[in-house]
Amino acid sequence: MSTFEFFHNSFGKHLTNKTNKLHMDTWRALSSNHLQQKKNAKGEHSSCRLVSGWAIVRPDNTLLQQKLAATGLIYDDRNRFDAFFQELQSWDGSPRIFLTFDKAPIPIANLFMTLDLRAVRICSPSGVETFDYTTAAPSNAGTIGASLHRMKEKQDAA
Repeated sequence: MSTFEFFHNSFGKHLTNKTNKLHMDTWRALSSNHLQQKKNAKGEHSSCRLVSGWAIVRPDNTLLQQKLAATGLIYDDRNRFDAFFQELQSWDGSPRIFLTFDKAPIPIANLFMTLDLRAVRICSPSGVETFDYTTAAPSNAGTIGASLHRMKEKQDAA
């Protein structure tokens, strides 16, 4: 299964319609405006782009921090470090896509599945942070990888 197909089957289908061009469907899901669950003063849903927070795309569902008016998603208010750490600690070997959002949309060139704890991929608008979760963090580890390794070391020491 391609990354785009996995993304659409577990997350994108809640945000866009599927066409015969999954790469465009994925781009639309990551860059288009979506309705939020909270309503404005007039009782209407407001729209937003995925501009903050995180998501974990799983084979059977997606955890998402930002609340959208989309059914089939699981909303979670943990911070990205706690969510990613707990997901990696309970790894069942099935694919995941770890996403972090900020003001710019995530380019589809930065979208990768994590298939193995030895090559965890955190996808963001600015790039992809890749690290081996099974070993100690190297001195040049990225922000998220270094934080997750510290959390793991602290848990292992307890």
